[in-house]
Amino acid sequence: MKKITKDEYLQSIYKVIYYIEKNYNDDLTLEELSKVAGFSKYHFHRIFGSIVGENLSDYVRRVRLSSSTMKLKTNLNITQIAQISGYETSASFSKAFKNHFGITPKEFSKNAKKEKGNKMLEPKIVEIDPIEVLYVRKTGDYINSADEAWKIMVAFVIENELFEKAVARYGISHDNPNVIEEHNLRYDACLELNESVNPKGEVSSKQIAGGKYALFIHKGSYTLLGETFRNIGDWIVKSGVSLRDEPSFQKYLDLDPTEIKEEDLQTELYVPIV
Repeated sequence: MKKITKDEYLQSIYKVIYYIEKNYNDDLTLEELSKVAGFSKYHFHRIFGSIVGENLSDYVRRVRLSSSTMKLKTNLNITQIAQISGYETSASFSKAFKNHFGITPKEFSKNAKKEKGNKMLEPKIVEIDPIEVLYVRKTGDYINSADEAWKIMVAFVIENELFEKAVARYGISHDNPNVIEEHNLRYDACLELNESVNPKGEVSSKQIAGGKYALFIHKGSYTLLGETFRNIGDWIVKSGVSLRDEPSFQKYLDLDPTEIKEEDLQTELYVPIV
């Protein structure tokens, strides 16, 4: 019998994580997800928990609830958001939301839509093609998780001599740090290459969705991105825009940020819109 390596376990679980995050609004079953992983359902749950550090049902629930927080800034009603987030009724969604965040969706939405008095940002509306990337997922506060993820990605690039093949760097901050526990914040360090490369170990592959985006520009330190994202939240409320069910992402315009002064760093922020 072929022995499964740690790298193979990681790649299988990363496939499941990507699948969950693309299909969380469906009725995901243990049988379905274990098939995606290529494991027996009797062992998959245990393997998932060992690698992710969270049981499968809790992870799916958290992904669903995290995705709903941005939608609560839009003009969608609670019932619509519940359905989009994979809940059969608004009551079950509201109960899960309050149990997790300690506040009802209605109260959260009201607070999120309060006038903050921030300067109104004006984005450029763009259409982009899907982007194939290698990525490393880390969890924790965004400063440290991003640093850890990029260290692993850089080590992979060095080991495989990929510097000349690098096209662009992207980051995906999946969760709102104001409502999700710091140790559960999900960050992906993503690298676009000009040719296909097989991932391994903690480096996996996926696609950043193409389509219509509102494009904002952030100038300065990455540590200040949170403030720009808060201003983008105000823009979502004031503009009444409808969001597509995809994560926002950052494109770092400086391939090697160590060669640039912090105040001169430039980042494009993409928010998926209908």
